[in-house]
Amino acid sequence: MDKSLKNILIGTGFGVTLFFLLMNLSKVGVFLTAFFDLLQPIFIGAVMAFVLNVPMQQIQRILQKLYKKYRKKDTDAKAASFVITLVLLFAVIALTCMTIVPQIAASLISIGTLLQEKIPVWLSQLAQYPEATALLEYIEELLTSKDLYSIIGNNVSSMLGSIASGIGSFAGILINLLMAFVIMAYLLLDKENVKRQFRKLFEAYLPTKVSEYLIHAGTLLCKIYAGFLSGQCLEAVILGGLMWLAFVLCGLPYAGLVAVLTGLLSFIPYVGSFISCAVGAFIIFMVSPLKAIISIIVFQVVQFIENQFIYPKVVGGAVGLSALWTLIAVLIGGKLFGIIGMIFFIPLAATAYTLLSQAADKRLENRKQ
Repeated sequence: MDKSLKNILIGTGFGVTLFFLLMNLSKVGVFLTAFFDLLQPIFIGAVMAFVLNVPMQQIQRILQKLYKKYRKKDTDAKAASFVITLVLLFAVIALTCMTIVPQIAASLISIGTLLQEKIPVWLSQLAQYPEATALLEYIEELLTSKDLYSIIGNNVSSMLGSIASGIGSFAGILINLLMAFVIMAYLLLDKENVKRQFRKLFEAYLPTKVSEYLIHAGTLLCKIYAGFLSGQCLEAVILGGLMWLAFVLCGLPYAGLVAVLTGLLSFIPYVGSFISCAVGAFIIFMVSPLKAIISIIVFQVVQFIENQFIYPKVVGGAVGLSALWTLIAVLIGGKLFGIIGMIFFIPLAATAYTLLSQAADKRLENRKQ
């Protein structure tokens, strides 16, 4: 077949397909939703494997050096590193829960006690205003009337139905997570074989330049993400430690809770610091409004020091993105995929930026020649 005729047929087929898809966007959306729901455990497992592969590689390298030093076979280094990675992950989760849950429980109890003390005072203050008298009388009548119990009784069936559907949804989520965990384990324990299979498919069905470019892009993404995750974990520990030290030195309550929240939410750029500051200030406000204001000032000072002197050296060098492009990546990722998009779009944007920069440098070199 003539090459020009072949190009015309391909272009015509592409145009017809695109027109058909545009004319049936609703059906295409339903199909894509069903398709992604079907493959959801695979996607979740792949993302989990991509994240855990970074610490697993570091642990595997350490084990291989130890095996080599003591002249032992390193055939089990991969399995051992996988088990150690999972143990460390669950240990971090358990330690976080042991730190946060008691603090939250104590804060909720103190908030409840404070509300019991303040509600009568607030009601007495509201009673001084004529506009609030009618509202207070309505609330008192509602709480003492029999209609309240009938309303609650009528809603019991709908509440039970909602609980049953919630249990069913939770069971479906749990099954998907278990399947994702199994897929993650297979991907991590057999990653060399998976890489070889994808490389073989690229080289067999794609042009040489395209396959080499995709392999280069994938390698670059893994390298940038490994540096980003390592730097982000270190930055979270440093920021949480600084926040705890600052709160303790200033005599502010809930230093441990605020420090842990700050470290965990630091993985969410821009939004995470605002949430941790707001939550900490709200909890401290129940103890002392003045200390809540001081906590906001202390938080912002520590955050400013971290953003100016620590984050650029610890994380910025690994990612290589300016503040503007990082903000754009966070906005796009958050708009498309929520919090997960905010986190993962930074290394993706850094990869795209690096590839574009390499292509621009190559084009400029060709022009000079």
